[in-house]
Amino acid sequence: MSRELVDLSPGQLYKLADLIHRQEVEKLKELNFQSYEEQQKYLNEATNARDKVYHILESTQKMIEQTKVEKDATKQDIAIDVYQYCTIGIGKSLQFIRSYNTRLTYLDKLKSHSDDLIKQLKWLNPATQQKEAQRLALEACMYKKATLEYAKKFQQCLPNQFTKWLKENKIKFEDLVQHNVAKLGFKGPFRNLDDIQKLQVYENIIAEAGQGKSVVTYSFGALRGLGVAVLVFTAAAIVWNIYTAEDKLQAVVRNSVNVLTAVVEVGGIVTAAVEAGFVALDMEIASAAITVIGSVAGIGIGVLIGMAAGALLDLIFSSGTSKVNITDGLTVCRVAPMPDGLQLARLIKQNYPNL
Repeated sequence: MSRELVDLSPGQLYKLADLIHRQEVEKLKELNFQSYEEQQKYLNEATNARDKVYHILESTQKMIEQTKVEKDATKQDIAIDVYQYCTIGIGKSLQFIRSYNTRLTYLDKLKSHSDDLIKQLKWLNPATQQKEAQRLALEACMYKKATLEYAKKFQQCLPNQFTKWLKENKIKFEDLVQHNVAKLGFKGPFRNLDDIQKLQVYENIIAEAGQGKSVVTYSFGALRGLGVAVLVFTAAAIVWNIYTAEDKLQAVVRNSVNVLTAVVEVGGIVTAAVEAGFVALDMEIASAAITVIGSVAGIGIGVLIGMAAGALLDLIFSSGTSKVNITDGLTVCRVAPMPDGLQLARLIKQNYPNL
């Protein structure tokens, strides 16, 4: 079946976020936790992921209404682009990111950027700030186009000759990243690059994998901190999906979850690594990072859940290596069945056409 992003209205996005959350709660309540407090941490994270969607939708809709009241054509056009950028991002996260912790990490970044764009637009006076209006218009339009393009690339993250070549040559994630750092003429390790340079590295890998060239415009000042963080995480997630697409050990784990339809505890060396705070997790250690984290797109049934899931991926994406060190407040993660947002989106589109 096609993995094409389902275009949903605001009401349908609300419905999808609510339905995914309800199913997540049901699945979490079926799991055995060591304590009530531990269960509540998982449930609160799932609720937080849903509420981030609600906040972004509500704030962008209010922005649209405000620009209509002001009757300023320039601000209305910018508002529409900001709104579409955010709704595409929300749709992509709900339909393609099955781990709610990882989705929450993405939505946190999207919310921060959305709030910043709304604030800039609120205080903008196009009549006296023409250059600022032009910059903000370019920024909103560019992010909308980039997010739509990334959504298309998410649905294409299936094994191909590039992923097969990576596995046959035993190329580690960090080596793939650092090779492209050098290829672009950047100096030093990936983790020391600024976000724009990191984005260029990930975009270069995506192009090498046959997923098409970047639609991001690097020639003007629209690429700034909060927005670039969203693009870096998304581009890195696509690269991670490309890298993990051929991993057979990951497939074994996911198939076992599919058969058992129950939680698979992170065991053995992986549990020890998680309890130690993911100190020096290396691809060579039983393919631990790939097996446990798996594909961001959540192809398959089992996905990584737990407080560390999104944080671990975020650190890997920002450092360009699986050798990471996270120690603050993290607990053992689980691989468990989670709702298929893409399938639910199709059902909502069909059964609730007027929302």
